[in-house]
Amino acid sequence: MSTCIRCGRKLKDKRSIERKFGPKCFKKWQKEQKEVGLEENQMTIEDVAQ
Repeated sequence: MSTCIRCGRKLKDKRSIERKFGPKCFKKWQKEQKEVGLEENQMTIEDVAQ
């Protein structure tokens, strides 16, 4: 089983496993990205490094 890259909890849902974030952490991450000013189609350096 995979774990969330933000909080380390086990991921059970297929979509969460694909995103590597649980649903709550994903929402927090999305909010942070909007605050930083990244658009949905832009990648961060972390995305590229994976």
